Amino acid sequence: MESFSERLIHLRHSHNLTQKEVSDALGLVRSNYNRYERGARTPSNETIVKFANFFKVSPMYMLGISHLMNGEEFLLDTLENIELHGDPKGFNAKYALVEYKKEFTT
Repeated sequence: MESFSERLIHLRHSHNLTQKEVSDALGLVRSNYNRYERGARTPSNETIVKFANFFKVSPMYMLGISHLMNGEEFLLDTLENIELHGDPKGFNAKYALVEYKKEFTT
């Protein structure tokens, strides 16, 4: 599976955006954003959720944990994975799920 940085680069390119445009839209320092793309810095859970909401994909997709980009399938898949395996890679999946649901159900 792709890493977070690979998915971030792919999503930015697929939306025809520059690093500056994404970092400005999310209120991030551009140099920090660049580090995320290079894999030199790991974003916080909150920042991962910001990226997911901005690109309209799931946080688990951003992390390279799930191939499902968004929607109800993602929610069901994530809940099943949490039940079977716990939170993956130390990521607080329940937090991300709550934030994701807030963003797309309001």
